[in-house]
Amino acid sequence: MVIQIGALAPGFSLESVQGAQLNITDYRDKSHVLLWFSRGFTCPFCRAYMAQLRGAANEFRALHTEVLQLSPNILSQARIYFRTSQLTFPYLCDQNKRVYTQYGITDGGPVAGLKNAVTSLSYSARTGQSAESRHALSLEILNRSFASRLQHHALTAVEQALVLIDRSGMVRWTKTLGPLENLPDNKAILEAITRAATTTSARVDSLVMGVDAHATLSRSA
Repeated sequence: MVIQIGALAPGFSLESVQGAQLNITDYRDKSHVLLWFSRGFTCPFCRAYMAQLRGAANEFRALHTEVLQLSPNILSQARIYFRTSQLTFPYLCDQNKRVYTQYGITDGGPVAGLKNAVTSLSYSARTGQSAESRHALSLEILNRSFASRLQHHALTAVEQALVLIDRSGMVRWTKTLGPLENLPDNKAILEAITRAATTTSARVDSLVMGVDAHATLSRSA
């Protein structure tokens, strides 16, 4: 089960494809963070979702929200894949899915993995992405980690998830998705962020009012 709303978001630090080492606590008291636990650059659906989110970059910034994409890819291979691309959001590689586990995101078994592989290859063919998918898979599989990466792509089916963390580090909204389930559209995601931000602001105002009231009573006493 994905992490519960109201829980303190587990801390983690990962190196991004862009080069920076990012720690989730870096955003504390500065901005909200939307974590997208994706299937990575080998997934043709996820490549489309990256383009979708990129289209709302200004809206995310207007809501003081940083989008971080996590993937189970190998960092060195992801850097090769994206070396001619301008990534809009930090792309973090969690090769062994440790952070996925921290946040309660699970893998399916071999049957789901096989179904995903067949569906993804079929989708790539229908949308003219066959060459792109072959290139992505060759980077992920044909390397020194061949056995483990082949197993990862053929025998598992990692879930996707969206997790919104507010400025205080608390989880405010989550959406768990199956490996082949569509990401919500940008409007739905932005509305969820707006609702969560409003709730957070109300909570902060309540705490401030409580502190002020306590201070007034103390002075009166």
